[in-house]
Amino acid sequence: MFAAFIGIAATSFGQAVRDRNVIPVAVNLNQVLRMTITNGGNIEFVFNTIDQYKAGLGGGGAAATNFYQSDFLIASSVRWSLNYGSETATFIGTDNPANTLTLDNVGYELISNGAHTFGPANQIVSAPTTDGSVIADLDAYPVLLMDDAGTATANAGDETDNDFTMIWRCGTTEGDMNAEFLIDQNPSPSPDRYVVNVLFELMAK
Repeated sequence: MFAAFIGIAATSFGQAVRDRNVIPVAVNLNQVLRMTITNGGNIEFVFNTIDQYKAGLGGGGAAATNFYQSDFLIASSVRWSLNYGSETATFIGTDNPANTLTLDNVGYELISNGAHTFGPANQIVSAPTTDGSVIADLDAYPVLLMDDAGTATANAGDETDNDFTMIWRCGTTEGDMNAEFLIDQNPSPSPDRYVVNVLFELMAK
């Protein structure tokens, strides 16, 4: 009898004791997607001389930096793409809306100033500018200006990663622009102030 009691007691004290608790862990990923134009939010080319009609305005040099340069930053927590383009198919005269000027008289150079660079092996691709190597003509919206290159390193990042400059020009016949100077075009462009709004749309991928 005593031996049986000892056996029962040993069995009782030999059972494992467990306790379980739970700590919930959550991860909230709030999307950041922002484009900021820091300089050159309004570009205007004014032709006053025959030399300007013969050669155009803008391009490289101090004049571009002072008058024809737009700078913008992109901050994104995800891979992104940027569409752009004129909201109308041509420039439209403000004095006479019947006057038009083709978009390809205006072009731009696209430069990356940040850590992210152009090229299929890097972070960003730009078809219109052949990855920043060609002067592109202004297009009607929507055109994919920049896209994620699809590499292991995303184009997502802050303003130090995605810092860009567009150097505009008009009538210079560079790259994909109209191959004729304004003075040589037929018919000759009518004197007027021609305007378009260029739209930019940043999208998450």
